[in-house]
Amino acid sequence: MALSIVARLRDGRYDAAAIRPSEPEWPPHPARLFCALVASAGEAADWAALTWLETAGPPQVWASPVEETAVTRAAGFVVINATERGGGNLTRPGRSNGYRQRTTVMPADHEFALVWPDAEPDDATLGRLVRLARRVPYVGRSTSSVELTVVPDVVEGKASWTIYRPAPLGTPGGRLLRVPYPGYVDALRAAYDRGDRAWEFSRPRAYVANRPLVASTVDVEGIDAVDVGSADRSPADTGPVAGPYQDLLVWGIQRGRMAISGDRILGVTAALRKAVLSRVPDPIPTLISGHGADGQPHVAYLGLPSVGHRYSDGHVLGVAVAVPRALAADDRRTLLRALLDEADPLANLTVPWGRPLELEYRPERTQPWGLVPERWTAGRRGASRWVSVTPVMLDRFPKRHHGVAELLARSLVAAGYPEPQAVDILPTTPVRGGVHRPRSATLPEGRPRRPFVHCRVEFATPVVGPVIAGSLRYLGSGLFVPEKDGDADAE
Repeated sequence: MALSIVARLRDGRYDAAAIRPSEPEWPPHPARLFCALVASAGEAADWAALTWLETAGPPQVWASPVEETAVTRAAGFVVINATERGGGNLTRPGRSNGYRQRTTVMPADHEFALVWPDAEPDDATLGRLVRLARRVPYVGRSTSSVELTVVPDVVEGKASWTIYRPAPLGTPGGRLLRVPYPGYVDALRAAYDRGDRAWEFSRPRAYVANRPLVASTVDVEGIDAVDVGSADRSPADTGPVAGPYQDLLVWGIQRGRMAISGDRILGVTAALRKAVLSRVPDPIPTLISGHGADGQPHVAYLGLPSVGHRYSDGHVLGVAVAVPRALAADDRRTLLRALLDEADPLANLTVPWGRPLELEYRPERTQPWGLVPERWTAGRRGASRWVSVTPVMLDRFPKRHHGVAELLARSLVAAGYPEPQAVDILPTTPVRGGVHRPRSATLPEGRPRRPFVHCRVEFATPVVGPVIAGSLRYLGSGLFVPEKDGDADAE
């Protein structure tokens, strides 16, 4: 037996926010539909069926490919739900207006399905899931009207669908989708009682897009055998250019201690590199340590400053490890195991000053924006314009016949990015909170000291980040952030 839940979007639209409210969520996250079922539950038998479903494992998602969706956005001021002391107006005491953005996805096919090929629900559980599905009026926002159908088998596939399958963290081409997990029902019920938000208790899982479904019936074993890197892409696809890094793993620095100023970032990233290398068993792969990499992009250790908001002061929000695309699959697993092992994850850093920094890895995080990978990668669509938020140390001293702009362009190419079509040298970073210069005491010992500069670069085609350049790029000096017209990202 198997289990499928088919969703038909009554109005052909799917309204739900991804990491940022302005970004679309597609394919639909399995946890999103699960939460809709939870909202329809009320009897003990309902909770028992949902408890069974949360242990069935992450489902496959069969839906229109991302490339065949249209996205529309709307923005305006709405009355916020949160109350504030002394705020509000006569009709809504304690409440005020807030600027909100809403995103709608219009997929080519108005149906999608969650498929558990190996699930074996008993008759009572199946019957309860059918009843719960009939009660669900929408998935995502209330404007995303839906009709759910439970099928006790692998649903009949469509040629217009693509299979999104669960995959190991770090799989090339993977995207994170929130999924149910054992204990999710209890976590959601407790969150409701406390007035917390459901997304705070979600867990992400990597998914990859496999080949489109090409027949009316599908061999489930054949699906499972498909290579996880075999996403169906047309040779004529002219999407954004992928940078040299496949993944950006982000840790937040837990609050409750004095903030670290941005000019100390090199001290933090040096401690991060030391901690990571101490956890990787010998012999440490070349593209993790960087020794003997011979110009290949290798693992970069980054500090993430609070930038881009009117209150940003440049303090270090967290750290990140950028994993290169060239890293072999076995070496990638070694690195991820060293960092994210459930029994002994990376949880603290020893810096030359003060107490150890306590780290928190939460890939489902949506705020602050500076701790969300998309802030530094520009998401899957990339960005054409990037501006430095930590200074770029030149790879060599400029000479009369090689200007600084030309050296920066060469540095970006050497780092694995396309040649920029424009490079503007700036007196300092134009991003609020950006780091003008690092402290001299934090510069690595024994390394040449060359000029630091800030710049704005523009590529002919959008580039997916992170974008880092210069002699100290692997320690996070020379980190860029996407620059967009009207960008008002909040930390």
